[in-house]
Amino acid sequence: MLNGTTSIPTLSWDEGTDRQGVYLRVGLRGLFIYIGVYIPIIVFIVVGNGLILLSFLRFKKVRTVSNYYIFALAGVDLLTGLISIPLTICSRLIVSDFTCQASTRSYILFPVYFCGEVSVCILMGITIDRYIAISYPFRYPTMMTPKTTKRFILFLFILTTVHSSLPLWSFGSDRYQWVCTTGPYESSASNIQIISGSLLIPIFILFMTIAYGRIFYIAFVKKSAVSKPSKFKSAHWQKRLRTTLTCAIVIVAFTVCWIPNSCKIIFEIFFAKDAQSLLAIQTFGEWFAFVSSCTNPVIYGLRNENFKQAYRRVFRDCCYRSESIS
Repeated sequence: MLNGTTSIPTLSWDEGTDRQGVYLRVGLRGLFIYIGVYIPIIVFIVVGNGLILLSFLRFKKVRTVSNYYIFALAGVDLLTGLISIPLTICSRLIVSDFTCQASTRSYILFPVYFCGEVSVCILMGITIDRYIAISYPFRYPTMMTPKTTKRFILFLFILTTVHSSLPLWSFGSDRYQWVCTTGPYESSASNIQIISGSLLIPIFILFMTIAYGRIFYIAFVKKSAVSKPSKFKSAHWQKRLRTTLTCAIVIVAFTVCWIPNSCKIIFEIFFAKDAQSLLAIQTFGEWFAFVSSCTNPVIYGLRNENFKQAYRRVFRDCCYRSESIS
């Protein structure tokens, strides 16, 4: 499907190929197909997460402590659409010294690694926040203040920056290694990052399963006790529980989208027999991973009344301004 005939120079890019110049891995038809499957995702990511950011900044009702994580995640997802996806397209389609040498390719893919890993860490942060909210409902407002939440999110960003930058540390490996092949990286730092990154999703799934199993068990036990004393407490508890369920749906959607990309290294070992099959495996896993960045705005709009109202006001304001200009 990605081998359309065209005058654009293409390259088999196996080891030993002449590496001078700039080439495309696919033909013109393949180029249009490859970019075409990503354009709708980029549009949905930018529009959807832009709505979340505007809603959080403009409307006080949306600026709850738990939504600080949503704001941070939306910012990362927006960067995914604006930076990570275009860089991924360039790194997969263009064969040149800049895109295929280990020293420079690591810099190209750094934003991709960073956005993916920080998303996982933020979702873990959301889980911790929900666990405290359900387990310690009376202590939650004092334990998870806006200041504490901001510091924790900053810590997550620093942690993922360090881990995702591992490929930038050569550790004495060949900085000029040609990595646009089916062969392994010689850099131990890159291999550590790739392997640990692949293990991150299974660990993430295990952590989330245990955590949310515990959260909903506590919620079930406390539900009857909280609902008896007053209707106000019952309504407040139901709202907190609904927020927790929404976060769980977000995490499930993220996990489903990221499983193919997490298994990508295994598929590459067993099924990547040549350059074209390697590109197909990489594209399949990465496409599904990027889809996760445009699912969150839809989930918030359907499940969170404050976000739903904020979306409507933002759209109404945009329509009003466009009518005023015309």
